[in-house]
Amino acid sequence: MPMAADPLIESLLVLQERDVARDDLLKRLEETPQRIAAHEAKIAAAEGELKRILDEEKALQLACRDMEKRMHQAEENRAKFRTQQMLVKKNDEYAALEKQIEGAGAEIDSLETQTMEAMVKLDDFAGTVKAAREKCAQAVAVQKSGIESVLRVKAVVEGDVAEANATYEAAKAKVPADAFATYSYVKTRVKRPPYIVPVEEARCMGCHLKVSNDVLTQARVKGTLTRCDSCGRIVYLEH
Repeated sequence: MPMAADPLIESLLVLQERDVARDDLLKRLEETPQRIAAHEAKIAAAEGELKRILDEEKALQLACRDMEKRMHQAEENRAKFRTQQMLVKKNDEYAALEKQIEGAGAEIDSLETQTMEAMVKLDDFAGTVKAAREKCAQAVAVQKSGIESVLRVKAVVEGDVAEANATYEAAKAKVPADAFATYSYVKTRVKRPPYIVPVEEARCMGCHLKVSNDVLTQARVKGTLTRCDSCGRIVYLEH
């Protein structure tokens, strides 16, 4: 940390250092939910992919059952047509039933082929399902481990924040109220550190622009705070 001859500036520099350190810790805590959410999103994605594959397996199973049901119905129809055929006496009725019997037989043959193909595909798909389950389990384990790691870090950072708050308050107690008010105002305007910077070769080391002669003159007065006329940071001269 750079040192200044002005005790007021030195106290503000100490405050800034501890303030920035505390803000960094608080920012890490604020990011915790997003980090956990990122792991949870990956878990959801892995489980979603597994569900997609399981749904595909279920669709194959339902297709097999449906074809088996249709084939059973076709067999019943063929048996019914044969029974009816034995009872008819007219040739045209007999021929019509024969066509229905042949149609039912063709449907049975087709459904048998389709059912066998679906069952083979289902058997082959078992390997895909097994691999998907293993991949999902591994991904979930990795992401859960990541969440546990984030939570462990969070616990450590919470302890660091408590310590940082204490050191910040100790530094704040050494800064006059009006000077602290100016520092706080500058912090809200500048948005990111540093909020107090030296002037070197008539340039503000925050925005690196030249300061006016008035600012240079004011910065030489001890016990007062001077702000850069470009970026608004508190500036001081090193001695």
